[in-house]
Amino acid sequence: MSALYATGAFAEQLGISKASLQHYITILEEHGYEVRRNNRMHRQFSDDDLIILQAFLTLYKNRGLKLKEAAQTVTSPKFEPAEILQHAIIPSSNQVSQFEDLSNSMELIATHIYGIEQKNGQLLTLIEEQRTQNELLIEQNQTLKQQFGVMMQHIMEQANEPNSSAQQRQLDRVEQQNSAIMSTLNKLNVAQQELHPTTISESEKQGKSLFGKLFK
Repeated sequence: MSALYATGAFAEQLGISKASLQHYITILEEHGYEVRRNNRMHRQFSDDDLIILQAFLTLYKNRGLKLKEAAQTVTSPKFEPAEILQHAIIPSSNQVSQFEDLSNSMELIATHIYGIEQKNGQLLTLIEEQRTQNELLIEQNQTLKQQFGVMMQHIMEQANEPNSSAQQRQLDRVEQQNSAIMSTLNKLNVAQQELHPTTISESEKQGKSLFGKLFK
């Protein structure tokens, strides 16, 4: 009685992964191939199954047939596996393991490259947003410069005016103060004349002298 293999052990004999074996067996079963199962409905592979699977993989990997074409060939009633396997080179488990490691490494590299591309895309987006912000700041700066220039020109024009409104108001206040002082002095002269009529001439002289000094 030939040996029976569970799925994992049978995949190891073929030098392929368990998932790949399940995929290949599903295709073969779709074409009428039958694999023995135990009372738990788990597949149990025999040495005959090993020969069929080796021929199937040879047709698929070495002869260029598609999976369905290889399945149709090995499930044909007239199929002779020996004709395929006598010239086939069956890879050892070590070689298959090396190939799988290489494949896994390539997948990791591809994933890493994809991550780098994603980050580069994000960086390009940030750079574009920063460039837009810089352009807006430059426009705002130009606007502020123009407004500042207009304001400075207005201030200079006001400073160069010979008779500004502020200067006119100041002159009006000085004239009002002078009028108030003259009125006060007149009132003092009148009061002095009423109290000392004999000294009117002297007061007038002093007053005239005082006015002369004030408004000379």
